[in-house]
Amino acid sequence: MDRISQYTKYLNNGKEDVVIEEEEILKPSEIKILVLTSAKDGEEPTINRLEKVCKKRGIELHRISSDKAYASKKSESKETLIIYNYDGEGNSMEVNSNDNIVCIARRTVVTNRNAGILHKMLSDHGVFCINSPKSVRTASNKFNAYINFINNDIKTPKTCLVSDVKYIDDAIKEVGGKFPVILKFTEGHGGTGVMKLESRDSLVSVIQALRSDDLETKKELILQEYKKIEDDRRILVLNGKVIAAARRIKMKNDFRTNVSLGAEVEPYKPTEEEIELAVKTAKSVDCYYCGVDVIVYKDEYYVLEVNPSPGSKSSYWDLDKKKNINGTELIAKLVDGIMDKDDWKHETKEVGVIEVVDVLENGIEPMTAKMDTGNGGYNVIGVDKLQVKGKTAEFYIKGFNKKITKTILPKKSIIKNNGSESEERYCVSFDIKVGEKVYKDVHFSLSDRDNMNHTILISRKFMIDSKMSVNPKKKFVLGEL
Repeated sequence: MDRISQYTKYLNNGKEDVVIEEEEILKPSEIKILVLTSAKDGEEPTINRLEKVCKKRGIELHRISSDKAYASKKSESKETLIIYNYDGEGNSMEVNSNDNIVCIARRTVVTNRNAGILHKMLSDHGVFCINSPKSVRTASNKFNAYINFINNDIKTPKTCLVSDVKYIDDAIKEVGGKFPVILKFTEGHGGTGVMKLESRDSLVSVIQALRSDDLETKKELILQEYKKIEDDRRILVLNGKVIAAARRIKMKNDFRTNVSLGAEVEPYKPTEEEIELAVKTAKSVDCYYCGVDVIVYKDEYYVLEVNPSPGSKSSYWDLDKKKNINGTELIAKLVDGIMDKDDWKHETKEVGVIEVVDVLENGIEPMTAKMDTGNGGYNVIGVDKLQVKGKTAEFYIKGFNKKITKTILPKKSIIKNNGSESEERYCVSFDIKVGEKVYKDVHFSLSDRDNMNHTILISRKFMIDSKMSVNPKKKFVLGEL
């Protein structure tokens, strides 16, 4: 797979310079995939398929033993995270924040505390995680997910958190006041911890048993209205797009539709309404890749839950190829999807639309900078008296009487005046400090920036790479001059 460059013009109301942006498609040799799992070799079919696909494509893949590995940052290098005993056999691995690394987090990050810590450390270190720690926590907790569904006007069965059996009548009323009802653990998968109860007496008895003082751990419970169905639809969403779907048929002597419990599965072509609902649901819990479970009840669609670590045991309908595919072909679609680095999402740090940037040069004081989300390429810095001598540029940063000498980088094309003009600009690199963090070798294009309020523009690309998100209502979140 060759690197592809796709050029797009980004205009900012004609008020600022605009940089041509490249779409970055990675080569297989440029990416490394880490799978965070407690499963042993051969135990989990989805990981086996992932290894097979990566081997065929020449992508480096490593299993991280989530119950045995631990991580620490190198004291002399903030860019390097060391994962000790990553394979459970005493070997270590270095993870560099500047490398193209993807972490695929399996269910273990929810069920194992050590795995959750590793997951968070990798995410904080700049590794692209599928899915992020925050989205996994939200989607995996059925009540948290329910709140997000309600807040986003997504139809879902009425649900209530069960805190104390003394208030069970209020909870029953909250979910419709009718039996049977569904009692669930807030965290569970594969249909485990899901109970259908036919009467108030049986409901109270089960809650009392699950809340017994004899139990070492008391899991949170939710009560949910029961909707009689014959099947549900597992709709797979990758980066805001439905890629495949399957229909899971309810077992003859069970109300559940889980594949792990023996339900029959067949490829399924979702309706446009189901596709729209699945995409909206995945967005509501901020999942990059997930399975959205949808049911039909009295001709209306409802979302049951979201699985942030879906399996691949079934056959599916491929919405792109318009044909049935198997689990290995599904995993291949996932791997192909993550090769586009521009689509990678990270948990971000909020910044204001105006922040302070310190250009780390003698004689240059910190100055204000605009966080320019309309600029997809290089950052911009305003300069005076620019002179180019061979491969060297001499200039003064606006507002400072200090000559700067820098080696010239390749020129960058700039679109100006609503796309009517283009300009080739000289570029150089600076070390800068934003907030408390120092960024090395940051590229800037040189501009006169006359009549502009801020000497520096920080580009969207820099913000993405630095895991920043702009709140347009705020300024100086990271500190003032």
